[in-house]
Amino acid sequence: QLPEYMVPSAFVTLDTLPLTPNGKVDHKALPTPYGTIIREHEYVAPHTTNEEIIANIFAEVLGVQNVGIYDNFFELGGHSLIATQLILRLRQSFEVEIPLREVFESPNVYDLAKLIEHLVIEKDYTSEPIDLEAEARLDQDIQLSGTPIQLVEKPQSIFLTGATGFLGIYLLHELLQTTSATIYCLVRSVDLVSGRQRLESKLRSYNLWHESFISRIIPVVGDLVNRRFGLSTIEYDTLAEKIDVIYHNGAYVNHLWSYNLLKQVNAMGTQEVLRLASKIKIKPVHYVSTVGVFPTRQSSQPIIESETLSHPQELQGGYSQSKWVAEKIVWEAANRGLPVSIYRPSRITGHSQTGMSNLEDLFSRFVKGCILLKSAPILNNFRDNLVPVDYVSRAIVHLSQQNNSFGKAFHLANPESTPLSNIYNWIRLLGYPIEEIDYDHWRSRMMKDTENPLYPYLVIFPQVAPEFQWLEYDCHNVLSVLAGTDIEPPKVDKKLFRTYISYFNDREFLELP
Repeated sequence: QLPEYMVPSAFVTLDTLPLTPNGKVDHKALPTPYGTIIREHEYVAPHTTNEEIIANIFAEVLGVQNVGIYDNFFELGGHSLIATQLILRLRQSFEVEIPLREVFESPNVYDLAKLIEHLVIEKDYTSEPIDLEAEARLDQDIQLSGTPIQLVEKPQSIFLTGATGFLGIYLLHELLQTTSATIYCLVRSVDLVSGRQRLESKLRSYNLWHESFISRIIPVVGDLVNRRFGLSTIEYDTLAEKIDVIYHNGAYVNHLWSYNLLKQVNAMGTQEVLRLASKIKIKPVHYVSTVGVFPTRQSSQPIIESETLSHPQELQGGYSQSKWVAEKIVWEAANRGLPVSIYRPSRITGHSQTGMSNLEDLFSRFVKGCILLKSAPILNNFRDNLVPVDYVSRAIVHLSQQNNSFGKAFHLANPESTPLSNIYNWIRLLGYPIEEIDYDHWRSRMMKDTENPLYPYLVIFPQVAPEFQWLEYDCHNVLSVLAGTDIEPPKVDKKLFRTYISYFNDREFLELP
């Protein structure tokens, strides 16, 4: 069952979908949904000045009329992109700092008006703290005592979550290439046929498809948010008996949402994977986490791979918080006897050889956004740790096939982080003029460019230039296992950026300079 803010509020029937030259849906050419507001409750008009202002802002950004104080922003047609416009308009109108997550958690005029009244009085926003330590509790009914365990050296049946994601599709391809196993892929779909089509289409879109894969990819129609993935008892037990090993890569990556919005998929979904791993026979779990589970704290020493997760109250953003909780419960499963390995990638970028990238991620949007603005923010001391997706997927699969990998964490990070100034220089050398300007000036420019691909993320860029405390990550476990193989992190330099920019150009994501 989808949360309210993910359920379409209106439907428009079209003969065909408008497409961009590269074959993607042209969202700008889609018609605006029409019709009157359908309410499940009685219309209640605004009766305070603040409610009237907020209702008018709702109406303007959504293109609707007669907004009542209990009308839900998302039921009226709102989504993440429009929510950014809403937040910026509210901040301008009331001169208070409103977190974006409040639109998702208090999505009507009445609740937002109450929040703003509080902010005007208190002059600061303090949310109810979430006890992440308490959240990170594995169900007591997930027990392994008495369950048979037999590690299979060459698994014949692999369960993979998140296969249609950017990293997931490369993991699927790598497993198909390096094993003879049948891969059971959890996929959201209406039926097996459309699930198979979705997986094949994704592989084709990255030039990874081969006809020999047809018989080895089995879609499992289900969802991480549901207990037992929404499968019937017979389907679930059959899967639990058949699977030899699990690769849990599935998660919802959203740097705008709060923990409460991401908990069900990222944390509770992980618990459902662990439940499957303990059912009928013990199945090892290879879990894809993130280096973001470590708070950005001042440290002169790299974070070692065996570092214990702690200080969750210092984590910024719901995504990191949800992944912290998820990893914690994976370690709890390990304490109960489950064989687990944990992989923590840093920022995953495009393929090092083909340049194929996730054009919707923050990295791609940032590069394109700065190029379109012809300016980039000066962020002193900021460095980014970039790892191409082909390195990450190959490393995970190779590491997972080593018998001594269980009980360990692996940092899939680049030994050398990249200063942001280097990225700006490479962009200029590739023919795009960008000026490095002070952060406040850059942010002001971005606020005026609502068509910029980075605009929806503007709310995560604070009004005052942030001070960065950069972390480095020790990769000893990874490098020691990969020594002697041809799997090594590609050097992040102008050559790699040329590969990425060429892909951006080929896909018409970015115009030629």
